[in-house]
Amino acid sequence: MKNTKKSIVLIFIWIVLSPINSKAEGTKEFRPTSSDVGNLQINDKNRPFAMESNTDPFHRLYFHINDTSETVYFGFQHIGSGNATFRIKNPSGVVVYSRTAIPSNGEGYIKSYGEAVTGPKIDNKPPQGYDPFQFIPNTTGDFYIEFTTNLSNAYHFDLFDLTVVDNNDNSIPGRLWSYAWDLNTRSSGGKYNGKFHVYTDDEFVSEIDMNGIQPYGFVISCNNTGPGDTIGGNNENRKSVAGNSTRPQYKIFLNDPDSSIYPSGSFPEIIDSLDVVRPVYYNDTVKFSVNMSGPGTIEMIIDLNGIAGYQSGSIDVILVKNINAGYDTIPWDGKDGNGNYVDQSTPTVLITSSFSSGITHLPLYDPETHLNGFLVNRIRPVIGFVNYLHWDDSNFDEGTVNIGDSLETGHSFPNNFGNERTMNTWWDSYKLNVLRDFEFSYDGVLPIELLFFDAKIKDDKVEITWSTASEINNDYFNIEKSQDGKNFEVIASINGSGTSNIQHDYSFIDKNPVKGTAYYRLKQTDYDGKYEYSYIVAVIYINNKDTECKLNVYPNPCIGKCIFLLENCENVKFSIFDALGNVVYSFEPKELDKGSGSFTFNVQGNLKPGMYIVRGLDTRVHTKKIIIK
Repeated sequence: MKNTKKSIVLIFIWIVLSPINSKAEGTKEFRPTSSDVGNLQINDKNRPFAMESNTDPFHRLYFHINDTSETVYFGFQHIGSGNATFRIKNPSGVVVYSRTAIPSNGEGYIKSYGEAVTGPKIDNKPPQGYDPFQFIPNTTGDFYIEFTTNLSNAYHFDLFDLTVVDNNDNSIPGRLWSYAWDLNTRSSGGKYNGKFHVYTDDEFVSEIDMNGIQPYGFVISCNNTGPGDTIGGNNENRKSVAGNSTRPQYKIFLNDPDSSIYPSGSFPEIIDSLDVVRPVYYNDTVKFSVNMSGPGTIEMIIDLNGIAGYQSGSIDVILVKNINAGYDTIPWDGKDGNGNYVDQSTPTVLITSSFSSGITHLPLYDPETHLNGFLVNRIRPVIGFVNYLHWDDSNFDEGTVNIGDSLETGHSFPNNFGNERTMNTWWDSYKLNVLRDFEFSYDGVLPIELLFFDAKIKDDKVEITWSTASEINNDYFNIEKSQDGKNFEVIASINGSGTSNIQHDYSFIDKNPVKGTAYYRLKQTDYDGKYEYSYIVAVIYINNKDTECKLNVYPNPCIGKCIFLLENCENVKFSIFDALGNVVYSFEPKELDKGSGSFTFNVQGNLKPGMYIVRGLDTRVHTKKIIIK
């Protein structure tokens, strides 16, 4: 009988002390214990996160609905002064839950931390939960919640919860997400111990334990390059920098994303290993090629100082490129870490390389202090603790660097070291530590130094011109022409100038221009038969009888810049739409002769990677799909 009483007492204690039917998603993850700090905020320093006035999809607060039988329960507790409202929009941007005041009692009000981590009461169960607002969706997709406030500064939600449940009232974690969470620890000494789950574009999941960081107000976002995203920026993109240089790209969840919606990626395999593309000349760009079954990040160390591995501040070079599935190339400008071309006395160059998937950069702005460093776990498809995080704080005095696997501190930094800086940390979810290590030799000195190569319409013909600053053993040039930019044919040959150190100017007239867009390139051939190609130029030949507006984009996908090739598009206004139908850029080719010619659009700093639609409107609609990388 005594043993029975003990069992009853133990069961009673377990029921009292354990969360009952906990369904919460929000404060439960921001604050693992009641003594922890960390709350959702809006309008801090006029940042756009989750505001009604915000039009940037990368600064919204989303929740995903997979079936119309699902229901959303949510609630708030505000701390401090001021008033605020919320509303909900569906994936098409239509308001489906009208503007409602943030409550101070009653429905939708969370009274305590205990209620917040227990979650909503559904049919009055569990009694420890809060009385929630309820939203029943009539479609599926990514909904988002927006706020307004009468404050000119930050509005704080001390407690917040948003829980999605199925038709049996079972909670579905991993549905609440944002590209850029905006949080606050309420003091410079407040330590944030919450965790986040990052879902990369190649479908790898990792968990970040913030591990007591002291950031005060902060925005957490992740991407695949770091603070910078300059084409060819290589390791410079990854370095921590002064000022605010975050770039939201990946979805960030509070729990492991629902795998029925956000599946796990696969491990890419090598189809053709990394190699140098011949010919290779001193004082010229060197290209490397690789063929992988899936996307990822190539990291190459060009070892020029004779010491194994990369030494920061030396003549060694690091190349970093996010590559696509299939055949891709990695360019190197041929210069060492000091910006000088490799000396011609250098017989061979050593290359070491690795390949990573699920590469994740965490560029945090103004994180102040982090004495403990981050803790990161791989969740899926790879499972396990990340022993080595990477960073490069070499832009700052006393900044440390861990590009290799030498330090296990999780990127800690002392008091106020991160003040008004973007501190970047990165890791991989899957890695081939040795993609291929090899040496290559040079084929000699660059046979020509091309100053420019151009083609333009002149008197219903195409005039092709180019100049060289120097030539070595240059036999001749072939001028090649294409209608699709891929398949070229020779239309003329021009003798070269042999060996020369003075400028030579060349020209050719194509008397048979093709209607529409044509592409031209040079093939330069040495006396010994070695050859190389120039870059490609494009021109448009207009038939005056054809007055319909025509639009082409080159290259597509666009990297760095897009060149819009227009024919007869006078008085046509063009707009670029993102995947959600928002206009992100508009232009009208007023400066072009009768709306025909080319218009160069600088992608960098204007458009994020993804798919866009270019649409022109006059008496007809003219559209073109473009992809930005």
